Amino acid sequence: MNKGKNLEEMLQAVLEALLDITNIETGWIFLIDKEQQHRLIASHGLPEGLQYNDCEPLKIGGCWCMNKFRNEELKHAVNILNCKRLEMAKTNHWGCINGMERHATIPIKAGEEPLGLMNIASVEVDSFSQDDLDLLETVAYQMGATIKRFQLYLEEQERARMLSQLQKYIAQISQEANIDTFLEHAGELALKYFDWKGIQFKWNDTDLLVGEKAVYHYSSRIEWKPNVLEISIFGDHISKASSIILEEILTHLSLQLQKLYLHQEEKKLVKTNERERISRDLHDSVNQLLFSLILHAKGLEKRLTEQDHIYSVQLIKELGDEALKEVKQLIFQLRPEGLELGIVTAINRYSELVDLDIEVNAKGLKKISSERELPIWRILQEAINNCKKHAQTNDMKIQMTFIDTMLKIVIEDQGIGFNPNQIQRGIGLNSIQKRVEELGGEYSLFSDVHKGTKICLVIPLK
Repeated sequence: MNKGKNLEEMLQAVLEALLDITNIETGWIFLIDKEQQHRLIASHGLPEGLQYNDCEPLKIGGCWCMNKFRNEELKHAVNILNCKRLEMAKTNHWGCINGMERHATIPIKAGEEPLGLMNIASVEVDSFSQDDLDLLETVAYQMGATIKRFQLYLEEQERARMLSQLQKYIAQISQEANIDTFLEHAGELALKYFDWKGIQFKWNDTDLLVGEKAVYHYSSRIEWKPNVLEISIFGDHISKASSIILEEILTHLSLQLQKLYLHQEEKKLVKTNERERISRDLHDSVNQLLFSLILHAKGLEKRLTEQDHIYSVQLIKELGDEALKEVKQLIFQLRPEGLELGIVTAINRYSELVDLDIEVNAKGLKKISSERELPIWRILQEAINNCKKHAQTNDMKIQMTFIDTMLKIVIEDQGIGFNPNQIQRGIGLNSIQKRVEELGGEYSLFSDVHKGTKICLVIPLK
């Protein structure tokens, strides 16, 4: 038992030696894992019926001794009156069983930990004596100690191999800088470096499976408010080393996700701050200069007597008014006043600024997260600007309906319309569609000449 370096070869040799010493013809050994799945690991002297189709009768189904083992009722070596596997071979005519119908079954343990079963059978022996059973039980205990030693050795080897793979995995995944593709890339790399069938990530509202699910799985999760990351691995067998490696991967990926998330938020903040800076500069400089230009033009208009000069100054004043209105719209786009009071309020204020009569209807109003509210507002703002520039109408309708976790928006006007198949879409419509798709929503456009334009949007709120 102490010479072998391969568990199957060692148990096969031990079984053959035991049968030779005791003058017993037949024996086989099952190892049973923690999921109660059995594996035929050694056999000798099997009758033809048990050898059928590569020992299929011993590899499939359950039996009396297996059920007793799984129910933790098999504590000592016992005689079995009938063997279901021998009976199955006989019933199905899989071959001769040499009149063998019974066997003794001996639990294999390491201390109190059950590891498997050894079954011993002989045509000549109808029932083994207690001394025989005690002897076989002693051998089985020695087997158990050796099997445990082998398992620990193999586990240590597997752990060392997987730790080496883990270092390569972490080195490569640490280079991923895109939070949108991070988990997918992490899953693909995990299946490349580790012997798993599939890996599943659950991160906030994301549920991503890479590969496929299998019989066995192991899951672990980590929480850092308000985020939660859960990872599940799937395989034909989940070793203890795999569960340890998963914990390391979970810790690393959660830190990496936090880093990418904070970097993304930092970029958003920088962008927002830059927008606010530009809007302040426009307000404090260009806005004031245009206002001063208009005041000077008004004063100059009152002093002039020649009609041509008056007309020129009036034109300057009108152009200044138009430019001032454009600048105010631009300032509002960069820093929307009223958005903190909700999108409906922002629409009403913006409609006054652009001189549009917008009818706004909202049903089932719900709070929208800041991450979604601003992009949705930009979409509505783009639609309002399109109507102002191209529809040749001052009337517009916006219907907003909140249903569960979805927001449905219908934007329509009765303007001049257009044929979508004949006119190339401009930046405005493309921008609306792109923003909707980035939010994971759906976009539909309906328009025809002299029949107005209608845009329908469905946007998830999460």
